Amino acid sequence: MKRILLLMQFILLTLLPCKSQKNEVKFEKDGSFYISAIINDSIEGRFVFDTGASVLYFDSIFVKRHSSIIKTNLDTARMRGAGATDDKQVYVVKDTVKISVGNYIHSFPKSPILKLTDINGENIAGIIGNEFIKNKILIIDNERSVLKIDSVINPKKYNTIIPFKYVDKRVYFPAELNITDNQAITADLLMDLGCADAVILNAPYFNSLKSQNILPQKIVDYTILFGGALGGNSNGGDFRISSLKLGNHLISNPIISFSKDTLGAFSKTDYDGLIGNEILDRYNFAIDYYNQKLYLTENSKSSKVFKSSLAGFYAMKMNDIATVMSIYYQSDAYKSGIRLGDTIVSINNKRVKDLSDQEFKDEMKGEGKQVKLTILKNKKPTEISFYLKYLL
Repeated sequence: MKRILLLMQFILLTLLPCKSQKNEVKFEKDGSFYISAIINDSIEGRFVFDTGASVLYFDSIFVKRHSSIIKTNLDTARMRGAGATDDKQVYVVKDTVKISVGNYIHSFPKSPILKLTDINGENIAGIIGNEFIKNKILIIDNERSVLKIDSVINPKKYNTIIPFKYVDKRVYFPAELNITDNQAITADLLMDLGCADAVILNAPYFNSLKSQNILPQKIVDYTILFGGALGGNSNGGDFRISSLKLGNHLISNPIISFSKDTLGAFSKTDYDGLIGNEILDRYNFAIDYYNQKLYLTENSKSSKVFKSSLAGFYAMKMNDIATVMSIYYQSDAYKSGIRLGDTIVSINNKRVKDLSDQEFKDEMKGEGKQVKLTILKNKKPTEISFYLKYLL
């Protein structure tokens, strides 16, 4: 009998990890946070999971490809994005849509349709926002790249608890920014898993810091082709600070971004900015939506050095070409003639259409390396070369 009891205990112990891992879902990161989901039990799609969003949004091309999602006539609504633009009219799926991630299911009564391929590339179905989790707990393991939606949490796994405000289905909490070793400020930040940056300060908050003359001397400025799914051009910049304090954790020398936009989400004054994956990737964390608590523990990425842009611009590869989506004015690339919206057809004598996304990115790695581009200006090929160097 004793041997049987011991055997049963062993079986239970071996089953517990399996049970805890059963509901886990793999995710991938490319700045944003991507998961696979099933729509209405039949259609698979790759979604951005975005805590900076509230509901479900579909990509327009994905909906056109899977027209069965629409069962009745579309509705319309007016929405505003992150870029420097006023609100725009969008179409809305007014049929209930069921979304399944792993064994977790939620239904959305309405789903706006946006043009997401411009900012997330071709393989995108939509955006899933906070409402998907409801009053559950979102558990993120950034080391293993898995997430789980659960109703219980083990607090012993985490060494910091930060209370947050949950307003309009979005998460807000404070972070301390130490501009210099003896100059600290506190910013109320929106937690945004759709944001690749460390922190982006809203324009009014940045302007208040500027008026107080407490910013670092070295600042680089950029412009972005699309400031968000509904956004027009967005303008801003970066600077490096001494440290950022999140709960009990001190993060050294992060790069802080800021917006100059006078319209759109980055012009808001009811919060100070976003905190994104360049910070959040350094933790395994859990968001307890019901009790409004964020649980954090540092992972192996916590000491990763913050690096500024090396190429001085970002280009998105789509099929045979790559389009310049953002560029820094102080970069060698800009000084050599590259401009926002330029079309790149070859890099280092290799055709863009012959390269994978990763191979294209790899061509712009290596400090001090010379990069040669062929770009189209007014449909005419132009040769441009520049050297890779960090801006901050």
